[in-house]
Amino acid sequence: MRISKQSLFWILTLVFFASGNMSCREHGRRLHKTSEVQKVLNSRKSRVHELQALKAKGLIGENDKGFIEILKPLQPKEKSLIEAENHDRKFIYNTAVAQNHLGSKGLEKVEEDFAKTHRARARKGDLIQNPDGQWVQK
Repeated sequence: MRISKQSLFWILTLVFFASGNMSCREHGRRLHKTSEVQKVLNSRKSRVHELQALKAKGLIGENDKGFIEILKPLQPKEKSLIEAENHDRKFIYNTAVAQNHLGSKGLEKVEEDFAKTHRARARKGDLIQNPDGQWVQK
């Protein structure tokens, strides 16, 4: 899979956020790791193993908009987990748009870029949705 420069920027941004750096500067864009962003990243980190277990069972997958999608019936606790993850992802995407002054079409581009990143980072056997809408097993 080939990754665009824009997608690489967002991947590197996530790495910088996760590693504790306060900001990342690339191609004139800057993202600040605020206390709110740190809280969201910690929240996401706390649920990664539960999400991976649900992915391994084929119950959820990474959709083409950068969010987790429920593919089979889940227990209420599992649904809440997915809702929390998607809420946190939306916060990060909106923060990236706001901090970089990307305008009204920026959110769509950020979501697409993060979807590419999630597809690329998916484990073998995970369900991912291609840009054409088709669900496939990686």
